[in-house]
This record gives sequence, structure tokens and C-alpha cells, in this order.
Amino acid sequence: MATSIWIFWLLAFILLYTYAGYTFLLWITAKIYSWTRSTATNMESSAEELPAVTMVVAAYNEKAVVSQKIANINQLNYPPEKVFQLWVTDGSTDGTEEVLKDYPEVSIIHHTERLGKAEAINRAMKLVQTPVTVFSDANTIVEPNSLIELVKPLTDSKTGGVAGEKRILNSKNGNPTSAGEGIYWRYESFIKSMESATGSTISAAGELFAIKTELFTPIPPDTLLDDFEISSRIILGGNRVKYSRYAAASEYGSLNFSEEMKRKVRIAAGGFQFLFRNLQLLNPFPHPGYTFKYFSHKVLRWAFAPACLFLLPFFNAFIIAAESENPFYLLTLVILLSFFLLGLFGHLARNRKAIPHLMFLPYYAILMNISEIVGFFKFIQHKHNPKWDKSKRET
Repeated sequence: MATSIWIFWLLAFILLYTYAGYTFLLWITAKIYSWTRSTATNMESSAEELPAVTMVVAAYNEKAVVSQKIANINQLNYPPEKVFQLWVTDGSTDGTEEVLKDYPEVSIIHHTERLGKAEAINRAMKLVQTPVTVFSDANTIVEPNSLIELVKPLTDSKTGGVAGEKRILNSKNGNPTSAGEGIYWRYESFIKSMESATGSTISAAGELFAIKTELFTPIPPDTLLDDFEISSRIILGGNRVKYSRYAAASEYGSLNFSEEMKRKVRIAAGGFQFLFRNLQLLNPFPHPGYTFKYFSHKVLRWAFAPACLFLLPFFNAFIIAAESENPFYLLTLVILLSFFLLGLFGHLARNRKAIPHLMFLPYYAILMNISEIVGFFKFIQHKHNPKWDKSKRET
């Protein structure tokens, strides 16, 4: 009985720490940093002082959004003579390359064989000649001042990269998947901002991410999470990756929960790929700050939280079976069962758009944790593929 109670509290602690405790700890630490350290630096630059940047866009069958993306880049508040565009269209069969040829300001790399995004980035980086590289996706719209906000922190010699903010646009059709994804990314962005305020965030989203070009090192061609791999290498090389909420890229959410789960499973497989390739990062001595954030933000979420979520009700029920008069464990079981029942309701009503979107949050959270488990098995079965089919998104 005592063992079951200890396991129950261990599972509960891991869950609470992963999704709330770590965030609260970061917030407290960031407050202490702001009280004890001066962060006032003059990072304003004139147009003459702004560095030249190359925007690298890996695009597979993105013909439908090419013109919109190029127009978006050309309208950014940055000296146009200092913005270069390098598009990689490996394997595209829908005419993406042909559309790009209508834009003389765009440099194109094309290989008839689809080799995966990591390999596309490696090839593109060999041609970048500007001091700053900005990675962005073809289907995202970048806010006008984003390039300026990305290069500002790079004036610090200790900063090697800057992560922009990913935003999910409101669905035109009332899609509850977009609502869940939007809430998730607001939560994730807050964590990144707190990590940055306490030194360095540990990852960037590929939708918008700037690095000092000289710090790039080629990544394994089969890498699934190229943005995480690149940002981690910069940090482990002794530099920081800062976060800027004023540099933002927006896109619509996944078309439905099925498409969102497909995306989450791929991300989960990529997370386990990174974890098992870099087990030495769990050793806190070389990089204690990074290891702490990496373990708290990623490893617990990938490898431990899903098991905790699904095992917790069983241990709770076992405790009640042996100690039925304890009202506390009755209350916790009611809360857990209510959460899973709401998740079941969300699954059954996932195609009904009239239901308040907050009702789908338990379903989205459960889906995310199931995706971690499925992603793990895909990883160990070697069913992950760098040449993946992107999830369908609303337009």
C-alpha cells in the first residue's frame, strides 16, 4: 500500500513539474535575474549598420504559397539590398521551382531527388555568404519588423541565435484543432521567453530562426528536428540562443486532429532521435544550465510525462480500493476521470465546430501524450523518415 502511494505521488510530481512547476520555477528565476542584473543594452542600429541576411526556405511542393511568401519577404522592414533569398526545392513535382524562376531576387537550389530537409539545409548553408542566416518556412507569414528584431540580440558577442515566436492564426472555419494548437504555442512561447530571460532558450521553431552563419555546422542528413539540432549545437558551442516575441511568424493550424497527431508523432520521433543520439547531454557537469532546461522542458515531456498521465488513474484507483475512506484520493480520482471523460468527449465531438474550443483542451493534451508514445515506437522501429509528408493545414 505504501509503495502505491509513493508511486502515485512520484507520477503526480513528474506531471505537475513538467507542465507547471518548471514554468513557475523559470518565472521566479527570471524575476530574480531582472532584479539583480542590468539588461539595458543599446541595440538600436541604423540601416547602414544592419547586417546582410540570407533567408533560407526549404520548400517541398509549395507552389500554392510561393508568391505570397516572396511578397511577404519583400515587404519586411529591412534594407532590401541586404536581404537575400535562398530557396531549396528538392524533389518538388508541383512546379515550385518554375514559379520561383519568375523572381530574379531568388536563388534556387534544386535536386530532382528528395533528400530531406536536413540535407537541404546543409547544402544551402554552403552557399550562404551573409553574416546572418534566417530560416523560415514557405507557408508562414513573417511580421514586418521581424528581421530587425532577430538581428538586434545578435549584436551581443555571446548570442549565436535568436528564436522567433510561432503564432497560430485563428481558424476561418472555427476549427478546434487550431484553438488547441494556438494555446499550446502560447504556453510554449512563454516558456521560451522565460528560458531566454534566464540565459538561453534551448530550442527554436523552424518557422523563424536566425543564427550567426559562422556558427553553423552540418547536421546529420536523417535529422528530423533540424531546428532543435541547430539551436542545440549553437548553445553547446558556448553561445546563447535568445528569444524574441517581437519577431513572429504566423500560420494556420492543422486541418484536423488527425493531421495534428501526424505532426506531433513526427516531432516525438525526432525528439527521441535527438535524445538517444545525445545521451551525454544528460550529464550536467559540462553544461549544467542547458542540461537542467533540456531535461525539464524536453526529456520529461517526451519520455516520462505520457506514462505518468496514463498510469496515474490506475494507482489512484488501487489506493482507493485499499483505503476507500480517504476523501483526498477520491477527489483526485474524480478529477482524473473527469479529465479523461472530457478527452473522450473531445474525440467523439472532434468534427463539431460549434462546441466551445476550451472543451477540446483535454483531448488535445491527451492526443499530444499519445503522440509521444506512438513517436517512441516509430523511432525504435526505425519507421521515422526525414522525407516526411507535411501535415495539411487550413488556408
